[in-house]
Amino acid sequence: MRRAWQYLGRLGERGVSSVEFAIVGGLFLTLLLAIFELGYIVFVQSVLDSSARSAARQIRTGQAQASGNAQTDFQTTLCAEVSSVVSCGNMIFQVQKFANWSATQTAVNTPPVRDPKTGKLIPVPFNAGTCGDIVAVQVTYDYQFFTMWIGQQLGDSMQSAFLMSTVVFQNEPFCGG
Repeated sequence: MRRAWQYLGRLGERGVSSVEFAIVGGLFLTLLLAIFELGYIVFVQSVLDSSARSAARQIRTGQAQASGNAQTDFQTTLCAEVSSVVSCGNMIFQVQKFANWSATQTAVNTPPVRDPKTGKLIPVPFNAGTCGDIVAVQVTYDYQFFTMWIGQQLGDSMQSAFLMSTVVFQNEPFCGG
């Protein structure tokens, strides 16, 4: 009789692990995907920051202006730096010169604008300035979430978010030799 009770007790536990995994597994998988997504976002932001600093240095030192086409030189440097991680197609850059530091702060705090029809970012005219000018370089990447739930929580209606890197500096005195 004792053996019969032990056997019946074991029969009731069959499949419990599968049910427990079904309850916890979805939450665990979602948490794991969120960790990967957020880690990748931080990595992309770091690459974007480094690339923006490298490309902005071309303007600050006057190398981009001396090449004859500062915008092409800047874009080539920027895209070469980020190409291993992101596409230049989802990225815009804004290079503007300003008369004083407070005007720079106002412009930098203004978020980029999307085209309502296409959803693409709208760029502003490129102006690298000359020696001694105050310049703001703002690189914006339109990051598309690969996890739909994270995109709904952190993104906008287009399942994307702006990753931005801003570098503000005063050009070196490269004009007068």
